[in-house]
Amino acid sequence: MTIKKPLSELLGFLEIKTGIECEGIRVTARGEIAETPHPSVFGDKLENPYITVDYAEQQTEIITPPLASAHETYMFARALRRIVTLECKKNDELLWPQSLPCGIPDDPEDIEVARYSDTREGRAAHAYRVALGAKYGKARQMLSGVHYNFSFDDRLLDAFGGSSPAYMKVARNFLRYGWLLVYLTGATPYNEAISVRNGDRGYRNPVTLNPDYSTLENYVESVERFIDQGAIAEAKELYSKIRIKPHDPVNPLDSLREDGIAYLEIRALDLNPFDEVGIAEYDLDFLHAFVLYLLFADEDVSSNDYQTEGDWNISTVAGQGLTPHLTLLRDGREVSMRIWAQDILSDMRTMAQGLALGFDVYSAIEMAIARVLEPQLTYAYQYKKLAEESSCIEVGVRLALEHRQAAFDERWSTSGFEEWEMSTQLLIREALTRGIRVEPLDEDDNIIRLSTKNRTEYVEQCTKTSADSYITPLLMNNKSVTKMLLSEAGIAVPSGAEFDEEHAREVLRRFVGVPCVVKPKSTNFGLGVVMFSKGTSLGHLVEAADSAFEYGTRVLVEEFIEGPEYRFLVIDDAVAGVLHRSPAQVKGDGESTIAELVARKNEHPYRSTGYKTPLITIALGSVEIEFLTRSGLSTGYVPSVDETVFLRPNSNISTGGDSIDMTDAVAPIFKDIAVAAARVFDATFCGIDMIIADCADPGSAYAIIEANFNPAIHIHSFPAVGEERDIARLVLDAIGF
Repeated sequence: MTIKKPLSELLGFLEIKTGIECEGIRVTARGEIAETPHPSVFGDKLENPYITVDYAEQQTEIITPPLASAHETYMFARALRRIVTLECKKNDELLWPQSLPCGIPDDPEDIEVARYSDTREGRAAHAYRVALGAKYGKARQMLSGVHYNFSFDDRLLDAFGGSSPAYMKVARNFLRYGWLLVYLTGATPYNEAISVRNGDRGYRNPVTLNPDYSTLENYVESVERFIDQGAIAEAKELYSKIRIKPHDPVNPLDSLREDGIAYLEIRALDLNPFDEVGIAEYDLDFLHAFVLYLLFADEDVSSNDYQTEGDWNISTVAGQGLTPHLTLLRDGREVSMRIWAQDILSDMRTMAQGLALGFDVYSAIEMAIARVLEPQLTYAYQYKKLAEESSCIEVGVRLALEHRQAAFDERWSTSGFEEWEMSTQLLIREALTRGIRVEPLDEDDNIIRLSTKNRTEYVEQCTKTSADSYITPLLMNNKSVTKMLLSEAGIAVPSGAEFDEEHAREVLRRFVGVPCVVKPKSTNFGLGVVMFSKGTSLGHLVEAADSAFEYGTRVLVEEFIEGPEYRFLVIDDAVAGVLHRSPAQVKGDGESTIAELVARKNEHPYRSTGYKTPLITIALGSVEIEFLTRSGLSTGYVPSVDETVFLRPNSNISTGGDSIDMTDAVAPIFKDIAVAAARVFDATFCGIDMIIADCADPGSAYAIIEANFNPAIHIHSFPAVGEERDIARLVLDAIGF
C-alpha cells in the first residue's frame, strides 16, 4: 500500500497507545491452585476496570488503561500486579508466574468458575464461562497469558488509507509474522516446545476458523457466519492470535460495521516467569517496533495462503521452537526459521533507525536478535534448565516467592507514581485496588481525579478534598486562632503570647529563663521552631524570633510542655492512628562518629527525600549542627554504646524524626480529646499534635500544641516501629467511595 505522506511528516505521529491484560493463577505456597475466592477487596468483578478475573475465581486478571509509552504501561501493570501479589500474601498465597497452570486438581470440577453479581450481566458472564468449560475443558481455560492492546495515531492511520484498511493490514501481517512473537516470549519448560499455550493443546476452536481479513466488512460477515453455523457462540469466542476490537464491546460486530476498529489485541504472549509483571519492559518496547513493522511492511498480495501458513508456523514454533534447523512455510516454500527471523529483525532495526524510535526500542530489537542467534537466551530454555535441577512446580514457587518479596520490600511505593509524595501514592494504590479510576492531573502538586460511574472527586496531597470546607485549613493554619478556639472548647493548650518584630523584645523579656518554644504563627513541618526546654537568655530568644520571622510577620512564644509528643490522625470523627514522634537521633556504638551514624541510618530503605518513603533522610545542616553545639557536641563526637544523641529539638518526621505507632497504647480519653479538637474546626481530616506526660494514664496532664490540616497518612501506614495501618482505605471511605 502506498503511503500518502512522506516519511518525514509521519515522525511525529508514531506514538502508540498501549495497554496489557495479564492473567495469573492464585496458588498456595506449595504451588497448588488456591481454594479461596477472588478477594472481596477488589469489589465487583464487572465494575473494577483494573483487577478482575478471567475464567475462574482463582485466575486473576489485571488490566491497564491505554497509555502513551511502554514504560508507563509496564509501571502501571507492575502497580496492579503488586497490589494483587500483596493481597495474596495475606492468605500466604502466591501469584503463579507461568502460563501453564500449576497443580491443577485431579478433578477439574474443583476449579470454581468465576462468579459475578446477581445481575443480568453477572449471570450472563458466569453462564458464558460455564459453557466454555464444558466445550473446551476447564484445564485449558486455566492457561494464562498476556494480551497486548494497541492503537495508532489517527494521523498515522490516515497515511495508510484510514483506520480500517490500516488495522486490517496489520492483522494480515501479524498472521504472517506472529510466530516470531511466540518464539521470543514463549516460556514452556518442556522438551523442544516454546509455548504449549500457543500450540495444538492451547487456545484453539474445535474446528479451524479462518475469518476473511481482506476488508473489515468481509471480516465481520465471516464472523457472523461462524456464529450462525454454531461454531462459536459469540465473537469473543473466536480464538485468534490477533483480535479486531470494536468501540462498543457489548455489540461488537454492529459496532465494527458502524464505527470501525477501535484497536487491535495480540493474544500470543506467554507470561514471562522471570518478570514480576509477566512481561518484561523491553518486550513491550519490542512490541512497539513490531506493530509498526506490521503497518509499514509490504504485503505480497499474490499469496492468499498467509493465514493457513501463519497458523501452521505458530503451531510449529510453539511445539518445536528449540529444535535446531527448524523450518517454516513462507509462500509455499520451506525456509529456515532463524534465517527468516534474522531477516525480519534486520528490517525492523533499519525501520527503527529510520523512524528514530529511540534507544530503548533499538536495544529491544538487539536483544531479540540475540535470542534468535542463541536459543539458550529464550525464556523457555532458561525455565527448562531450572526445572531440570528440581521441578517445574518448585521453580514456579521459587520465582513467585521472589516476585512477592520484591513487592513486599517496596510495599509503600506505587509503581509508576514513585515521584509523587507517598501519602498520595498510597491513596492511588487503594483507589486502583477498589477499581476507582485514577487520573493524574498534576504531579508537582499531587493532584488527582478519582471517579466511578456515580461520583467524581478531586484530591490534592491525599487529604485535601471537598470533605473539608475552605475555612477549615485557614483556621488550623493560624496557630493563635487554633489555640483560642481549642481553649474555648475546654481543651488544654500551652499559654503564651503573640508579637510582631516591633514588640519582640518587650514580650520575650517575660520568658527569659522560662522553658518555652518560639515558632512562626503560620507554618507546618516544624519550620522556624526553636525550643528552650530549660529556658535561655534574651539574646537566644531574640535570635530564635528572628529565625521565626523569616516565615511570617507574626511569631508565637509558648510555654514548653514537658513530655513525649504524639500525632493523632483524625479521619471522619475517629482516630485512625496515633504516633509517638521522636526527634531525629542516633544511637552510639562506641566506635562511630555522629556523622557516620547518621549516614548509616540514612541507608535504611525507609528513608529518602521528598516524602516518597515512610521516613525522611536525616540532615546534618545548620539547624542540627547548632543544636549539637548547644549540647557541647559536634558531628565528630563518638557516642558511647547505646548513648542516644538528639539532633534537633522538634520531633517532626519531616525533619528526620522517627515514627512509633502507639495507637493501641494510648488511653481512650486522649483519642476522645483529639476527636473533639478536630470537631472544633469541623475537620474531616486533621492531625492533632498532643503532649502527654503518660499516654497510658487517663489522668495524665496533656496539652494540644498544634492542629494540622492536610495530615500525612504514610507515617501511620508505615511507622518506623509498630503496626502498619491501612489508612488510605479510611480516606476513600471518608470522601464517599
